[in-house]
Amino acid sequence: MKLVVMHYLRSLRERDELDAILPDLLAESGFEVLTRPRRGTRQAGVDVAAVGPNPDRDGTRSLFLFTIKSGDLTREHWDTSQQAVRPSLNEVLDDYIPNRIPPHFADLPVVICVCMGGEMREDVRAQWSGYCRKNERADIHFAEWNGDRLSDLILSGMLRAELIESENRGLFQKALAMLDQPEVAYRHFRHLLNVIFTEPKNQTERTRQLRKAYLCLWILFVWARDADNLEAAYRASELVLLRSWPHCDSTRLRKGATQHERLAHFDQVLQLHFIIAHLLLVEKIGPFADKRYALSMAVNSRNAVDINIALFEVLGRLSLHGLWLDAISAGEDESFAQAMSERADKVLNIAIGMLNANPTLAVPVRDDFTIELALFMRLAAVRGRLSNVADYIRSMSDHLCYGLRARRHYPTPTTEYRDVLSHPRDRSDAYFEEHTRAGILYTFVLAWLAMIGDQERAEQLRSTLLEYAPHMTHQIWIPDARTDEVFWDGDRDHGVSVPGLPLNDSLEAVFSLLNRVMKEYPLDERISAVRNHLTPIFLMACRHYRMPVPPHVWRGQDRSSPDSTASG
Repeated sequence: MKLVVMHYLRSLRERDELDAILPDLLAESGFEVLTRPRRGTRQAGVDVAAVGPNPDRDGTRSLFLFTIKSGDLTREHWDTSQQAVRPSLNEVLDDYIPNRIPPHFADLPVVICVCMGGEMREDVRAQWSGYCRKNERADIHFAEWNGDRLSDLILSGMLRAELIESENRGLFQKALAMLDQPEVAYRHFRHLLNVIFTEPKNQTERTRQLRKAYLCLWILFVWARDADNLEAAYRASELVLLRSWPHCDSTRLRKGATQHERLAHFDQVLQLHFIIAHLLLVEKIGPFADKRYALSMAVNSRNAVDINIALFEVLGRLSLHGLWLDAISAGEDESFAQAMSERADKVLNIAIGMLNANPTLAVPVRDDFTIELALFMRLAAVRGRLSNVADYIRSMSDHLCYGLRARRHYPTPTTEYRDVLSHPRDRSDAYFEEHTRAGILYTFVLAWLAMIGDQERAEQLRSTLLEYAPHMTHQIWIPDARTDEVFWDGDRDHGVSVPGLPLNDSLEAVFSLLNRVMKEYPLDERISAVRNHLTPIFLMACRHYRMPVPPHVWRGQDRSSPDSTASG
């Protein structure tokens, strides 16, 4: 296990990676973390400051000042690179110690630590030793925290107890070993989280569980990045985010240190998810999204169903990532908000380019792909781009009408892969009625046709449904009082289904019922994440656990002008 952790630490980059986990390692080991790394502020050589026992001085309470470097510390990193260690140490001695130590810590001995994920190379060790001898005083000491020491901290602190037992350690190691089989790796990692998130004795134990899950995700991500296969890491990051949310929700915690600590932790998990999502969706998939059939070919399957499933998965992830960026673009920092807004538009452009370049997305093979479509249309709505995707909805409506009439290429409510693969098996009445007995997709398309103002196509789709599938039950799903308590762990036995939408009467009757349901069952009264303006995490739960997106989310407000169009 130590070799696994050391490989992980050596692969971490300095900015936003090694400096992101060090404060948690220190807090778990009994340190009081004073400062964390920040962008845009002068740090005087100190990336992290903490107060705690000095194991090299009989546990004497000391002030630790950490200068962090990624990988191995070489001669280049010591004195010649832009972020060299020696100039940082000089800043600590010349600026931080005389001017920046809080008065109530001024009497504590100071330990200046060079922290690295790898090891200090022999070609620089003599210079390090000479520097220490020259600058060490009675109240100022120097220390080297390398990957070996950090690994011991991790294994003795954050990963002690349940994770070092052979059975559970095996789950983690299997997840890492099977990264080239993402479904298997994800299954082992999910089992590991179930082991981690047992019922705690107190809030401190729960915080420790959250940190363990976070660190395990970091290790999985780094190994996945090295293997150039981020699929399992992406799915695991969603799962850790969902499992962490109810324990970091400010409305469930008393105001104080615990609440502050949990909010900071959730922000760290969210930032890690953003890193993984950006690498996978924007950097890896984005450049090929608008190339004709490029992503379809990348699925590496001759079966159209495999391509359809894979591309709708990507569409959902892109849409969710865009919604996250849109949500955090509402912050008070104008420059940050502008940057996030531009990134959200970029993600939406990638999604639109993918729709135009891959015609298979015009018709979903499964009814539950309504979830991905709802996320995509929500993103288009909040970015003010509905007019850009209107042709896509029109094209989908035409294909759905054709599929119902011809009994070919219509979506099935089943999610069993083998059944989807062979769908439609035949055109018999019995088979057709079985696979059109209920659905959520058609109501969604009708609603969006009305929103883009295409009443003619909406009426055409309604007439086709009444003529060729009069037996179909159209329904929606909304959360109930139990949803917010159990949804985040994957429980699907909650919520209220509203079946039997009055399609026989008129479209107005359908939309009137939808509006009444939304008014009588407000989403923010049932889901705390929505109240906290974190609707994307609720939508992430819907997509991850395959629950329909409530109609409340189908609406957005225009906020930006269009610049590209989905042709469908």
